[in-house]
Amino acid sequence: MTDPNAMTIDQVLTPQLDHAFDIRIEFTPDRGTYGPLPGGHKQGYTPTSGGRISGPLFSGQVVPFSGADFATVRADGVVEVNSHYMIEADDGTRIYINNRGFLVPGGGPVVNGTPQPRYFRFTPTFRVPEGPHGWMGSAVFLGLGVRQQNPDHSIFRYYLVR
Repeated sequence: MTDPNAMTIDQVLTPQLDHAFDIRIEFTPDRGTYGPLPGGHKQGYTPTSGGRISGPLFSGQVVPFSGADFATVRADGVVEVNSHYMIEADDGTRIYINNRGFLVPGGGPVVNGTPQPRYFRFTPTFRVPEGPHGWMGSAVFLGLGVRQQNPDHSIFRYYLVR
């Protein structure tokens, strides 16, 4: 008799992605870069002004003016994303998020009239109080981004990796 829970190594090592939620994050006009820094990099700064979160596993808002993307703009043009800000669940729970990843400019599609980067992917981590959203602090997520203009914002889609 075979075990109904038995899986192959390939089945265990193949991730499943579940759409968790989307964030529409809005930015202030205070964005900019300074440098060059040692090694030819520049330091970027893009502050957030708010936003909305919706999805099958989580919904809420971006806490207004709670953070920014402190990106490193490398000499080759690649942006090392390093954003920090607070989100708030519909039940009032506040959660810290840190997105780290890469934005590779140029060559992407045009979406709603806005040229996209060739690559815009990141892995967020969450610091979550104990309670109904605690699962976010012990799971791996994959994020994908789209830039938009008029007004200046991005849309991030997050997938829970199972």
